[in-house]
Amino acid sequence: MSDWDSDCDDDYTQVQQNSAPQGQKFQSRGNHSGRGQRDGQYSRNFTTARGRGYLRGNNKVISIPSTKVGRVIGRGGLKIRDLEYESEAKIKIGNSAGANTDITLFGTDSAITKVEQMIKDLTIDKEASKKQNVQSVSGTASQDCASACVFTYVNSEGNEVIDLAKASAYADQVQRERWAALPPIVKNFYNEDPTVAAMPPNEVAYWRLCNFDIKVTRIGENLGVEGIPNPVLTFEQAFKDYPEILDEIRKQGFTKPSPIQSQAWPVLLKGEDMIGIAQTGTGKTLAFLLPALIHIEGQPTPRDKRPGPTVLVLAPTRELAIQIQREVNKYHYKGINSVCIYGGVDRQEQIDNISKGVDIVIATPGRLIDLIKANYIDASYFSYIVLDEADRMLDMGFEPQIHICFLSVRPEHQCVMTSATWPSAVRQLADKYMHNPVYVNVGSLDLAAVHTVTQKVRVVTEDEKDTILLDFIRNMDPTDKVLIFCAKKSTASDVTAELACKGFYCESLHGDRDQSDREAALEDMMDGTVNILVATDVASRGIDIKDLTHVINLDFPLKIEEYVHRIGRTGRAGRTGIALSLVTKYDWGNASELIKILEEAHQEVPNELREMAARFKANKSTRQHGRGGRGRGRRPRW
Repeated sequence: MSDWDSDCDDDYTQVQQNSAPQGQKFQSRGNHSGRGQRDGQYSRNFTTARGRGYLRGNNKVISIPSTKVGRVIGRGGLKIRDLEYESEAKIKIGNSAGANTDITLFGTDSAITKVEQMIKDLTIDKEASKKQNVQSVSGTASQDCASACVFTYVNSEGNEVIDLAKASAYADQVQRERWAALPPIVKNFYNEDPTVAAMPPNEVAYWRLCNFDIKVTRIGENLGVEGIPNPVLTFEQAFKDYPEILDEIRKQGFTKPSPIQSQAWPVLLKGEDMIGIAQTGTGKTLAFLLPALIHIEGQPTPRDKRPGPTVLVLAPTRELAIQIQREVNKYHYKGINSVCIYGGVDRQEQIDNISKGVDIVIATPGRLIDLIKANYIDASYFSYIVLDEADRMLDMGFEPQIHICFLSVRPEHQCVMTSATWPSAVRQLADKYMHNPVYVNVGSLDLAAVHTVTQKVRVVTEDEKDTILLDFIRNMDPTDKVLIFCAKKSTASDVTAELACKGFYCESLHGDRDQSDREAALEDMMDGTVNILVATDVASRGIDIKDLTHVINLDFPLKIEEYVHRIGRTGRAGRTGIALSLVTKYDWGNASELIKILEEAHQEVPNELREMAARFKANKSTRQHGRGGRGRGRRPRW
């Protein structure tokens, strides 16, 4: 999936309320196919205005070229949703068969004026500004523009064709001169503590072995460990030159760095690119955040003189972006401020915050590209870039958006990439955008769950799930907090409604809810207003509920990696937790990998799960020999 205006896979479908009527059984939850949800996207924008009375109020008709209607609608109708949300007007698109298309705007006079200007901004011809940018280029490129800007020639057949080589060379020259005009980047702020510098290699190796067998090397041109700084063992060893940072750390009550922090801080403070591979809940956010604060303050250009922000943190989902900003807001250093931008909320409010001047941008790819293209964010001043949960971003199809983001970023930036896994796609991403990075892996590369979580697996039928869930909730302690994962948004809505009908106060978190409702649901869970949250995989990463005691996989995930991330929502920061997973015969494709994860963490493996894995293996072998017949889908042939 690679929709520029999409922040996660749940955001494609229109916002609905899928509450089950009172008395509806849980078993019906599996019958929601989701047909019509995406197709219904446009009907929300184009037809609901009449039902809400907007057609009887003020209206105005404007006309735009039919070729530009797509800019107003956006991929999947998401742009027109943003326009309506931010202006409080309603938009109706007319027939686009001709050269021009009429657009009818409904609402108050101020709302109509606002949305009309927004549509003009989207559809205005950008050629004049492009020419102005070309003319403003300094140096050789601008002096030779008269000849360099002619990118066509007449071939031997008498046809005028584009000289791609010449055009590409000119673009590269313009880009080089653009980067050369920017102030230099300072990246090295590390003054190694004498005690750390004096650590002998065997002592360093032993420390890394004892701390989850940390692997440290270089990826790229220069392999090995040459030049990689030793780990720090205390906060003072890392930040002795930055007392304000130490004060902020002490306020949080931490006693010592986590393993990923111990090794990452020296590397990042030294100005190196770094790939951090570690399980969820191991302190990766703080590992890249504190060096980022020092990087911002240490640049030669004063912060109030910089045309754009200095640090960019890219996250795959809105929830993770919000969680990162919460962590950023805990640490106050030199007045550094941040903004969190993502789709589904008031775009203008985010623009207003950016226009006031920010140092850190925490963003999902879709909204970031939108604001860069609209010239609200100058990406050329980003000099410290973080790709958080890179594996999840690639799983969600965001590689094209990542590429677009990096087109506007100067090449000598410092780059940090975090990931819970190390697949080939993440390696290729690192090769493309990082320079000779230091690779820090905490723990085994084999898929594994955190050992602070007790994993319980039950092999059940689909019809048994409801009784098991209700029995569990009825026997919860008052201090328990449970996160229930479902496979579908409709399932999450139905389960939430059914629990509410039975008197259990709970909330839901999934892509069919408005962003404000999603944030409110998470806040209610965090502050204890509710102690049951029903969610889809939108909550499997980036959600940090510190006192979460249980995770229930009501529906087992399609990918075994998501199982690890789901149960990693509990048992965080040294606490313990319990994960209960309900597995049916339709999950047999994951049985073998699940057994490996359970065995690695010394958890009990049900005999039924081993039998399921054996049946899947036998069935797979049969199909490979050409005797599979039907039944190639997820359903097994029992």
